Amino acid sequence: MKTLKISDEAHAKLIAVVGRLMAETGKVKTYSGAIEAILNKSVILSLALLSEVEGFIKNNARLGYATKEEFIQDAVRFRLTCPSEDKTSSDPKMQKRR
Repeated sequence: MKTLKISDEAHAKLIAVVGRLMAETGKVKTYSGAIEAILNKSVILSLALLSEVEGFIKNNARLGYATKEEFIQDAVRFRLTCPSEDKTSSDPKMQKRR
């Protein structure tokens, strides 16, 4: 068992994760369980892409996205329900190569 020092802000976010995990599973969760869930379920995105998402949310407030997580979840759901022919049709890097 190890001790971690975290900021008050990180602690508050960790408490929120514990609460969300308990609501999802109906089981009591620990901080350790929350950290493991974060490490096992997280997706790492580039800072440039996160910045682009944050800018999109800011410039399109009328769409109602409160957080980047909410936007990303919605974008993934959209892609899962409305797939295009291939990945290149939605990837700007791939469009430039054509």
